[in-house]
This record gives sequence, structure tokens and C-alpha cells, in this order.
Amino acid sequence: MLLYLSMLDTQEEKDKFTFIYEQYQHFCWYVAYQLLGDAHLAEDAVQEAFLALTRHLGKVEQVESPRTKKFLTTIVKSKAVDIMRKNKGEFCSSDELDAELPSGAPDLLDQYITKENYDYLISCILELDEAYRVVFEYKYLHQMSDAEIAQLLDISPKLANVRYYRARKKLQEMLEKEVAGRAGSR
Repeated sequence: MLLYLSMLDTQEEKDKFTFIYEQYQHFCWYVAYQLLGDAHLAEDAVQEAFLALTRHLGKVEQVESPRTKKFLTTIVKSKAVDIMRKNKGEFCSSDELDAELPSGAPDLLDQYITKENYDYLISCILELDEAYRVVFEYKYLHQMSDAEIAQLLDISPKLANVRYYRARKKLQEMLEKEVAGRAGSR
């Protein structure tokens, strides 16, 4: 804990971090353990997550809120996935690094977000591959920049942007199918 606190500047930040740590450390360990199945690796994931939190503490507005819990869950999951990759020797495929240019098509995703289809949209987001879903959540829910996401996930900003774009593209495809299905049932 002292290592984390030494990375923070003000007493207010230290108090906030201490409260978050005490409030969520066991929950974070449980989340990591569910993914990793190993107590020591889960502890490593939690340590990495709290280390990342010291750099993004400003993203936490209220300590005891569902948004904070979701933010920590996302960080811990991504750190656990990183550990799984390292242990299995998995690396990003080269096609993930290839940037894609967006088409000029209307952005159905933006239209869907503003409508009553929120529940369906959430179910689509949950269906995304983990790598895309995490980046999408950081970008939309936590309003993080590509550079911040890249730093948190230990990837390049370009890869963060590509994953975000692909997540949006996949969501738009899912939504287009839903809209077409609704139109066909009328």
C-alpha cells in the first residue's frame, strides 16, 4: 500500500485511494480469481490494477458508486487477461494492428444510444470479444482517450483506436441486423 501512496501527490488523493483500496481490494481479488483460477496470479492482477488506478484516480468521482465498481472491474479483468496472455504466450494478431478507415455510412450506434433500445445495446456490448469490449467500455463509459486506454492496457494508442473502431463496427452490424429484423416483422 505504501508503494501506491508514494505515487500520489496530495493527501486528498492518498485518502481517496486508501478508501478505494480498503473498499474494493477483496472484490477485485475475487474478480481476478474467477478469471485466473489461481490465488497468486489473482493477487498479481489486483496489484497491477491498483497500480494502474494510481495513474487514473481522477476518473473516480464517487468512491462508493456502481460506476467506480465497474471501472475497477474493467481494470482488473484487463490485467487478468494480460496475465493469461503472458502465461499462454498469446500475442495480438497482426491484423489487429492494421487500421481501418471508417465508411461514410450514418452512425447507427449513436442513434441507438439515444433511443429506448438501451437494454439491447448492453446485451450486444456484452457479446463483443473481451479485447474490444474493454476498450469500448473505457472509451464510452469512462471517456478515456486512446493514450489513456493504451497505457492502462499496455498496448499502443493505435491499437486502442483500432479495437475501439472494430468494436463500434461490430456493434453497428449487430444493430443493423436488429433493425432489419424489426422492419421485416412489420
